[in-house]
Amino acid sequence: MPSDAIEDLHYLTCPRPEGGPRVSIIMPTFRRSSQIGESICSLLDGEYQDFELLVRDDGDGTDGTQAAVVAAGAGDNRLRYHLNAANLGIARNLNAGILESRGEFISVCHDHDLYRVGFLKAMVAALDRNPSALYVHCASDLVMQDGTTVARSEIQDFSELTAGREWLRFMLSTPHCPVCALTLVRRVAHEHCGLYNPAYGFITDIDMWMRLSANGDVAYVREPHLLLREREEDHQAIRNWAEITQNLFRIHVRHIPHAYGGWRRFQAHIRLRHWRNRNLVVGAARSIKRFIPFSVQKDPSLRGAH
Repeated sequence: MPSDAIEDLHYLTCPRPEGGPRVSIIMPTFRRSSQIGESICSLLDGEYQDFELLVRDDGDGTDGTQAAVVAAGAGDNRLRYHLNAANLGIARNLNAGILESRGEFISVCHDHDLYRVGFLKAMVAALDRNPSALYVHCASDLVMQDGTTVARSEIQDFSELTAGREWLRFMLSTPHCPVCALTLVRRVAHEHCGLYNPAYGFITDIDMWMRLSANGDVAYVREPHLLLREREEDHQAIRNWAEITQNLFRIHVRHIPHAYGGWRRFQAHIRLRHWRNRNLVVGAARSIKRFIPFSVQKDPSLRGAH
């Protein structure tokens, strides 16, 4: 099992360069040349313009991503593309982008989602209104893979500002993360609380939101400025469900002591272990079912036959 010790984390130590944009957007990408152009255009066409967009390609450079990025940017000097010499994985790719960034605020934007014109404007305004917040997240709508069908998401009744420890306890009360990965984070938060932890793989952002919540407040924008595209059928979040379950368990175990003490801490651990074990059993059953021919599933008399 990879180490998840806090000592392994890197911190943002380089000072913010003078004359840089107010916002740095990090867009990690991996073999999504057919969708990244639309994502980039939705950001470049937004109402808020004081930003840089750093695209970090973790592929091998053969799938057409660079051409799609160049075409979408159309010479816009706010856009910078970088192809990694080797695959870094999501956390290290994000960290490399943050270390290259120049903004007061840092946002992570996915290479397949879409961003309404008021996205950055609303997020920056929320942090400006709430100086105690280390990050802000917002409501979202759902978009199908074809990009034509939009499903309205439930707008959560969160306050614009929630005390960090209260938000941390809320996150620890459910395995379903209430924070969309597409947030806006203060640069000083990464300086004081560290960068993304590679030990947690695909869900490293959940550890980040909990870590920041333990050190500052959390802001929220109720308007759904994000259009989240559904994942592909072969996406790693679907294939690697067992690894993700175990990593989420480890993240919660790390942060429970920061939110609870005594009997409540014991109860939180019991709830967490029950969820982990149940999810592993249910997930395994679903995986086995996918390999059973439909005719066998339909006719009980055929089960066990050779």
